[in-house]
Amino acid sequence: MHLRLAKTIALAMAALCTAAPAAWTQTSPDASRPPPPSATEDERRSIYTFQVENDVFNRFGRSDRDYTSGLRIGWLSPAITEMPHGLVAMTTIPTFLGEAPADSVIRRVAVSVGQNIYTPEDTYVSYPIYDDRPYAAWLYASFALQYTYKRHDPATGRDEPTRLDTLQLDLGVIGPAAGGEFVQNNFHKLIGVEPAYGWGNQLHNEPTVGLSFERRWRTGRAVLIDNPKLEVDFIPRAALAIGNVATYGSVGGTARIGKNLRDDFGPTRARPALPGSDAFIGDGSFGWYLFAGIDGQAVARNIFLDGNTDGFSQRVSHRPFVGEVQAGLAVLWGGVRISYTQILRTPEFFERDRITQFGSINLTFRY
Repeated sequence: MHLRLAKTIALAMAALCTAAPAAWTQTSPDASRPPPPSATEDERRSIYTFQVENDVFNRFGRSDRDYTSGLRIGWLSPAITEMPHGLVAMTTIPTFLGEAPADSVIRRVAVSVGQNIYTPEDTYVSYPIYDDRPYAAWLYASFALQYTYKRHDPATGRDEPTRLDTLQLDLGVIGPAAGGEFVQNNFHKLIGVEPAYGWGNQLHNEPTVGLSFERRWRTGRAVLIDNPKLEVDFIPRAALAIGNVATYGSVGGTARIGKNLRDDFGPTRARPALPGSDAFIGDGSFGWYLFAGIDGQAVARNIFLDGNTDGFSQRVSHRPFVGEVQAGLAVLWGGVRISYTQILRTPEFFERDRITQFGSINLTFRY
């Protein structure tokens, strides 16, 4: 059942991404001679993700402002060992930094649904606030192809993950149909907090579509102590996104220190952000790591600041360059990973000069 669904989603993604990837296959060594698929017993299982992001973790200012809440539930398929060659070629992005060819690859598809909520700082007034971000909610579904490339490591005798590519399609809706007012104010009622009064000024309904690609590398892995084992590594990344929700390019990286770092590519975060990977591997033993990351974005469009595409909504002037730092802890044991991330983001629009802060809690398990 899961494999049939995975192959159906992969074919749908390929149909939607035909135009651009077709050109990539002309120069891609990965596309002309794709590495053979591989999968351990653990990688043949589905992975489920539950995420909560909220500015209730803000320690530098009051909460319920800017990016105030995010929820996401995701499913990542078992490794797909058989995929049509044409589909593989069409969805394989060529290397662009001279990476050595991979010895094997794991291919998966992913489906997730989520909701993001954004508000201005003053939520106690009902009239429009023209020098602060507009109220907005986004309800979306994401469909992704995720390729994990491996190279043989003589030291361990195993194929080790070295690169992760994610090609993702986001479909959704902005506006009252996204249910932001309902979720936020009913939750506030439940916990005895004053409701937000300005939802009558939110962005109006608009369907959304976006396509993004992200590549991550595993580099600089070193063992500091053999017993008990303590390792370090660095995961640089680059991403590009286009769509009516967000259009940007970004680069960044995450440094980690801990045990069993090969198990994943860093903690998961909802988009648009400094994301990690839903997928993780391991032999069931205990693992952990502390991490710190930095990310820089060149922003061409952000609907949560620029307003609706038709121009008939509140808006502010987005800053063309935004930076973000994150730090946290991840713990892995058996088929479960739990992580907490604290995020700081530089001012995103010119009308207000304030830092955004929020926290992210993630539970991922293999089944």
